[in-house]
Amino acid sequence: MPITMVQANRSRLSAEVYNRCLYVTEEIQRTLAACEDLKNGDLAAFGLKMFATHEGLRHLYEVSCIELDFLVDAVRGEAAVLGARMMGGGFGGCTINLVHKDAVDVLHKKLAPVYQTTMQHQLGMYMVVTGEGAHVVE
Repeated sequence: MPITMVQANRSRLSAEVYNRCLYVTEEIQRTLAACEDLKNGDLAAFGLKMFATHEGLRHLYEVSCIELDFLVDAVRGEAAVLGARMMGGGFGGCTINLVHKDAVDVLHKKLAPVYQTTMQHQLGMYMVVTGEGAHVVE
């Protein structure tokens, strides 16, 4: 198990390198488990892994920022939101949220004024839908 290897070598690593390695190994396992969640149609479990990934990016990899942390924290506990995490290059990019389709507009209307007041930035939103993924095109 890669995580146990990282833990076994903790004393040989700086705190920063240890945290980064721990995040990467945890994320590999989380990604493999998330693939199984998707195969099984378990979006609730998949969403929890999204939140866990954000926490790792925030605390272990240290690439999040207050704006992204605010957005993820703001939707945690919302019944219509199954998961959220930062995405992109980090250091200020955007979050991706797994939201029940009928709740998207209501959620945006709820978050936008709070985000504006707290962060002094307008909250943009882009609707995306999943596609077929990588496949051969004829």
